[in-house]
Amino acid sequence: MSAHDFSLDTLLKACATQHATREAAVDGAQRLTYAQLDARVDALAHWLMERRIKPGDRVAILLTDGAPYLTVLLACGRIGAIAVLLNWRLAPAEIAWIANNAELSMTFANPRFANLLSEAEAGEVIEVDEHHGASGAFETIVTATHAAPLAPDLTPDRPLYMMYTSGTTGRPKGCLQSGAAVASSAMGFAVRRGFTKDERLLSINPLFHVVGMQQIAAMLACGGCSVFAGRDDDNAAVLDLLHREGCTTTSAFPTICFPWLGMEPVREGIMPLTNYTGGAGMGKPQMYDFIEKDWDARVVGGYGQTEVCGFATFIDYGDMLDHPNSIGWTMPHLEMTILDREGNELPPGEEGEICLRGPSVMLGYWRNPEATEAALGHGWLRTGDLGKMDSQGLGYLLGREKELIKTGGENVYPAEVDAVFAEMPEVADAGCCGVPDKQWGEAVKAFVVLAPDAELSREEITARFKGKIAGYKRPRYIEFVDQLPRDPIGKLQRVELSARPVTSDQAA
Repeated sequence: MSAHDFSLDTLLKACATQHATREAAVDGAQRLTYAQLDARVDALAHWLMERRIKPGDRVAILLTDGAPYLTVLLACGRIGAIAVLLNWRLAPAEIAWIANNAELSMTFANPRFANLLSEAEAGEVIEVDEHHGASGAFETIVTATHAAPLAPDLTPDRPLYMMYTSGTTGRPKGCLQSGAAVASSAMGFAVRRGFTKDERLLSINPLFHVVGMQQIAAMLACGGCSVFAGRDDDNAAVLDLLHREGCTTTSAFPTICFPWLGMEPVREGIMPLTNYTGGAGMGKPQMYDFIEKDWDARVVGGYGQTEVCGFATFIDYGDMLDHPNSIGWTMPHLEMTILDREGNELPPGEEGEICLRGPSVMLGYWRNPEATEAALGHGWLRTGDLGKMDSQGLGYLLGREKELIKTGGENVYPAEVDAVFAEMPEVADAGCCGVPDKQWGEAVKAFVVLAPDAELSREEITARFKGKIAGYKRPRYIEFVDQLPRDPIGKLQRVELSARPVTSDQAA
């Protein structure tokens, strides 16, 4: 079987055959088996064709996570349409730019997001009530009966979805992923994690983000069940859902799992969560001891990108402790190397750009040949992330190339500075960025969040840095803050930090 002989839809078809009566999705009061999910996808695919949606047409999804979202995505794949996954955290003007760039034929939208489409050319808008239950127009469409089931569309390199990147270097780019790429990523993820048909995923990462999408796809790869948390569920409700449904895995970043500490996370001696996934650059690995020991759960770290359908590497908790700051080994469907600016592979220990290749790498950027060539032109995906590899094949992330700090002609990788802070017990969180400096061009500025009741002065921090890293890498300015700006998966927003003012009283 070649890489083009399967897709996310063939994974669904296989589950509908082999695991027909097993649960595929739990969404509030609605529980769908694989046979039911497959039938709904088929019904919606027929309906889309009746509305003259053709292969290659763009169909946007502006829904909260749940069974309707999954159904629309898979129905697009079944007929060769391209699902455009819209981020409901964006502003109307941002949604409008993406909608116009994608040239949408149709949009499935929750009524709660109607204002986000106020400036957009969204095509025909189909309302999907998130509290659909067993009624509503969408429910009527997906429960209709059609004579002939549709076969999956296996056209080589047929795009399945388009996920727009965050746009930190300009306008967002539409990252095109084929059904085969998404399926490859899903199977690699499932194999690396040892998933079985008994897996139950607590889905709390939005599906418009690649972390959430990869996990849902992995359930289709192994025959597991996706349990969707409600859009308005608080931490207590999410934790209750995890226990009630016996979920075995999730991707709970610190903003989710830390509040659970005071909410009886272990009930009757059981914590059903057996796998916990954290992201690269998680800070101090030891801060997750309570998950491994007190909760008897498993911590896994990793690194990935939208352009490779999610996580590209994984590292287990024990290896995280033995190899601080490592992002781990590549997943079975990908290769990783370090390239210099000219595209030459660098030996172990040499610092350069992290590059990846394999069947889950994107097709390219929507109608952006220049950006596509820059990313894929060397035969590898150039991630824009700086890093290195050791002789064991372990990767280390040093930071985004755009975030590299140049001071006095020397390179400073933010991750090097952050790692020193990670060793300080008084520091709960820290991050650094480059700020303008008249003498050196740029200087290092650190932002520090102290642990509760902890005290640490700028002078003490400077003293702790001596002997740890070179003098030019030490923070010239230190600002104490209550929290750092991080995105929903915990990634530090260094661009936002660099825009904050530098004052004389912050000098270290």
